[in-house]
Amino acid sequence: MLPLKALVPAFLALHPHGPASPLDWKACRQGAPDRVIIACTSIVDLSGVNDAARAVALIARGSAYAAKKQPARALEDLRQATLLDPRNPDGFYALAGLYGRQGDLEQAILAYDSVIRLNPKHVLALTSRGYARASRREFDLAIADYDRALKFNPRHAEALRLRGAVHGLMGDDAGAIADFDQAIGLNGRDWSAFFNRAIGLNGRDWSAFFNRAIAKDHRRDYSGAVADYDAALRLRPNNVAALLGRGAAHHHMGALDKAIADYSLAVGLAPDNAQALYNRGTAYANADDVERAIADLDRAIGLDGSNALAFLNRAGAYRKRGDFERALADYDRALQLKPGLPQAIAGRKLALERLRN
Repeated sequence: MLPLKALVPAFLALHPHGPASPLDWKACRQGAPDRVIIACTSIVDLSGVNDAARAVALIARGSAYAAKKQPARALEDLRQATLLDPRNPDGFYALAGLYGRQGDLEQAILAYDSVIRLNPKHVLALTSRGYARASRREFDLAIADYDRALKFNPRHAEALRLRGAVHGLMGDDAGAIADFDQAIGLNGRDWSAFFNRAIGLNGRDWSAFFNRAIAKDHRRDYSGAVADYDAALRLRPNNVAALLGRGAAHHHMGALDKAIADYSLAVGLAPDNAQALYNRGTAYANADDVERAIADLDRAIGLDGSNALAFLNRAGAYRKRGDFERALADYDRALQLKPGLPQAIAGRKLALERLRN
């Protein structure tokens, strides 16, 4: 899955106490990172500020350091904040996000645990912990977190989308589709749609369409899959994975021209993508465009020589061209990579017979 997305705490909701001026607090809570760091530092260094207020300033400064890609300073501030005020869930929440961005999922989960102990209804922490657990392939625990988040906010699009993705990874395509249906159906008045936009996601998240398309493809609903890939590609027109997925759905339906068009777009965007070349080469072979098929499969095999099906399909193209010696060699290589492959055994027998005749 994609790297963990940290969710920045909403400091505007906090009410610190201490002798710092209102202007300092306003600048500490919002603005460009450099401005936040200067203002929060003036508060942190002020002798009369109590621990709870200093912790709030440290959380804001630590988050600003994180935004400036200075994780060591961010970590120092956020750890200190949680020590100064262990009852403030925002410090642990920001700390969890930082750990997640660094790929330390174990520490991220421990920090989210602290947030949830302090605030059992913290939907964002539950959703983020679920994502971290899913990234560790702890799917049952992830589902439990998403379930709890959705209990407190049934219209949380991000939790629905992420739970749908985990259902898909667990092979529950029906459950995945049900969750994606709900996530996609949420309208722009829902607060989570605005939240998703705020952290860089589309309110009608492209990946909900993309993952629902995959689930529909698994259920052989190829026309439904194409419709969802269409929607995903309207949101991200140059997404290679969505182009390959839509091309494969067209391919399954026998629409080879459309499949080749999608694969060609993918190859244009990613010329060294072995999967795109393999897919297009296979489509060319199915369309009896033998020379183009062989050219694509040559390139695919040059990039990834471990794909037995690439050798199998190139062997079939060689057979169509009447080059039975090369076909036989490719069938042999396919069987080395995947012993017992039925199509390779049958194809090898036919190629051998033609050579003997």
